[in-house]
Amino acid sequence: MKTKIAAAIALSLLAGSTFAAPTFYGEIDASIDYLPEDNASPVSDKDVVEVSSNSSFIGLKGDEKLTDRLSAVYGIEWGLSADGDSADWTTRNRFVGLKDAQLGTLKVGAHDTPLKQLSSVVDTFNNYVANKADVTGIFTGENRISNAVIYESPAIKLPAGAIKVNALLASGEDSAIAKGNGSAKTAGRGLGDAWSASVAYESPVVVAGIAYDKAIPSNFAGRGFTNAATPEVTGTVAGSAFAAANTLRAIGRVNIDGGLALKALYQTSEVEAANGNEALAANIDESQGWLVGAEYNLPNAKAWTVKAQYSQNTTSFKNTKADFDAKQYFAGVDYAFNKQVKAYGYAGYLTLEQASNETKQPVVGTGLEYKF
Repeated sequence: MKTKIAAAIALSLLAGSTFAAPTFYGEIDASIDYLPEDNASPVSDKDVVEVSSNSSFIGLKGDEKLTDRLSAVYGIEWGLSADGDSADWTTRNRFVGLKDAQLGTLKVGAHDTPLKQLSSVVDTFNNYVANKADVTGIFTGENRISNAVIYESPAIKLPAGAIKVNALLASGEDSAIAKGNGSAKTAGRGLGDAWSASVAYESPVVVAGIAYDKAIPSNFAGRGFTNAATPEVTGTVAGSAFAAANTLRAIGRVNIDGGLALKALYQTSEVEAANGNEALAANIDESQGWLVGAEYNLPNAKAWTVKAQYSQNTTSFKNTKADFDAKQYFAGVDYAFNKQVKAYGYAGYLTLEQASNETKQPVVGTGLEYKF
């Protein structure tokens, strides 16, 4: 009887309570890409047409008002394979936290680093060709971290804009760095053995920011000489080296009257000694990258945007290995049917050079993006 009474009371309390409904959202982005490869070994040249899933995902998010100032917040995202080539339900950002209107937001979970978040402001071809055409293909620093505590400050208002400060502290949980299913684990035992922080200024005309990663796992030399007969950039099959990285990144964007936006990024990375670093990463001296880009929304045809971007990254080594240079040249056009649906096309070129080895990897593609 007591159990039945208690259950009845609980149900009546739930019935009398109101909960904010979660928001269901996501994005499906697929493209058809022509990817011929002129490799260092001519017998390994390719001529391939691929369907790419470009960061497709679904998510749930919401907030629950607790007091006039305080809310509980949550969010969870899963990556999807729009082309069916890989497994669904990869890890994307997911967290639970508290948001104070005056003090900011504190989250716990897995999250993009503040340094990674800065690139979305300037990377014109973000996520294109399954992340091979954007800066993820050649830069360090594009990382999502597990076991993290994240702080996001409220906007500090200035006369012409506002400043925001973000920080992430990661716990290695007494383990080595490791790649996960969409996010990476840091090394160390304590909260903050690895961390990331950013400061950004935002206004209608100018966006500028600077960020730093400390011991955040990342890929160095992310693209290699595919199918080359000679050893890869660091000696591994994929051509990359996975290691904890100390990275400094600065970005800037200027929005000019008439629909023109100019963008730039510069960064430098060094390897931080950590358990789990791939052994060959110890030979890396530093990695320096930069990009410049532009977007132009046509004044008399607002649905159309033309854009172009050049990015470059150079990895140097402590031994006698020659510098490894990766360069991306991309141009494209978008047509926005509305705020949710966009069609796009692009053409680009990736060159990889190290001493006498050179690989040329052009790409031409078109795709459709639907946000809901």
